[in-house]
Amino acid sequence: MSIGPVLALPAEANFHQDAYIRCVADSFARVTGAPLLQSGLSGQGAWLGDFALLTHRGDDQAMLNYGNMFALRLWESSWAEFTATPSAATAPPEDIGPRHAVMQKVARDNFVRGYSGRRISRKGRLFVIEDVTIWRLLDDDGEAFGVGAFFRTVR
Repeated sequence: MSIGPVLALPAEANFHQDAYIRCVADSFARVTGAPLLQSGLSGQGAWLGDFALLTHRGDDQAMLNYGNMFALRLWESSWAEFTATPSAATAPPEDIGPRHAVMQKVARDNFVRGYSGRRISRKGRLFVIEDVTIWRLLDDDGEAFGVGAFFRTVR
């Protein structure tokens, strides 16, 4: 497995990480057999979207390397804080076990749809993410470069 990139803050200068977002969306379609969004997805569309899109690099600590503005607001994080966070730290300590179980299922089956789980913001606020799709980020050659998550529903 290769490790996904360390990304700079999405901005006009880097086209809101458009090339990376296209790889993420292509991977979603490749793994699940359906498009991430019916209308397609650009870097700016992902960054400003009314949904959460986040990825981790696939390294030993599963460090987050992308979160759109929706995700940054949920986790009450800046880009620098978010991308310095291990994916497991997005869940409260007592929910690490169920999170680990779903991640094992993703590793085995390449994706999971309909996942729900509790998460914790940087400031300690608990929330529930619902109807989440989690998938292995696979390139054109089938080489993994991390894991992605997409959802719209939060309570």
